[in-house]
Amino acid sequence: MNIAIICAGGNGERMHTKESKIFLKVNGKPVIYYTLKTLADYDKIDAIMVTARDVDIPRVKELIDRDGIDKVISINEALDTRQESTYKALMHLKHMNLPSESYVLIHNAVNPFVRHAELDNCLEAAREHGASLLGFEASDTVKVVNAGGFIDHTPNRSTVWIAQTPQIIRYDIALKAFEAASKRGLIATDDTTLVEAIHERVKFVECSRENFKITYPQDMELARRIHAKRMKEKSAWYA
Repeated sequence: MNIAIICAGGNGERMHTKESKIFLKVNGKPVIYYTLKTLADYDKIDAIMVTARDVDIPRVKELIDRDGIDKVISINEALDTRQESTYKALMHLKHMNLPSESYVLIHNAVNPFVRHAELDNCLEAAREHGASLLGFEASDTVKVVNAGGFIDHTPNRSTVWIAQTPQIIRYDIALKAFEAASKRGLIATDDTTLVEAIHERVKFVECSRENFKITYPQDMELARRIHAKRMKEKSAWYA
């Protein structure tokens, strides 16, 4: 089985809006609608789990019912961090006796423009290597700074990639990685970092820069332009 876990628990502080950014409108629809619809219409996904803030759950349920989003098997209250929320979802799957050879596709609710072809490539890489993620090469020089704000070192830009989602992990590896992190108190900002920490390989798969995480106010205008451009292609935005 392939299970998608959509992480919608962020409070969107950097968006500077009182409303959760998952409900901000892109050409008439909430951001999370596009994410849910993309994954629900992906034929290699068997079920979808959503983690969201308690205050947002009623609106997420209403959207799913109103727009006929299928495959959603649960909407769970998000915990303090994305990592904790995802671990909770994985434990829920453990209680469901999910086969270990299944794959979990962990995706940001505010990455609405991943294409099905990119999902195909990422899933194929996960099946071959155990874990994979989508992203793209860094276009700017990256500086690593120390606690005092001084440059520690400058990595070679040709080896620096920007991580996006989904991050697809074989279920038994994901469970092992999150359980190990919980025991060690390891906190990470993305899921595959935890896989790296248990010395498992992760394959980076290139995707379009249109598959980006909506974070800042200016990102909304870019999202609207991407959606409008794709609709002119006379196919679904995720095709």
